Amino acid sequence: EKIQALAGCDRLTISPALLDELAASEGVLTRQLTPGCVTETRPSPMTQAEFLWQHHQDPMAVEKLAEGIRLFAVDQVKLEQQIQQML
Repeated sequence: EKIQALAGCDRLTISPALLDELAASEGVLTRQLTPGCVTETRPSPMTQAEFLWQHHQDPMAVEKLAEGIRLFAVDQVKLEQQIQQML
């Protein structure tokens, strides 16, 4: 349901198991997100040091980014194994 709620997103990383489940589902997948979101004001430019400082001030951002990278690597191995089995 969460993935279906993101229908219309330009790019999305989905685990192989969820991708299989989505492929096996029946019915119409209706676009939920539409392009065209316009930002009124541009954020001011920031240096890499400023970005890193702000990023590291948010423990959840640091932990979730690290967790996401680890889980992405695990899913990449699973996907490569599935592709290897198909060959």
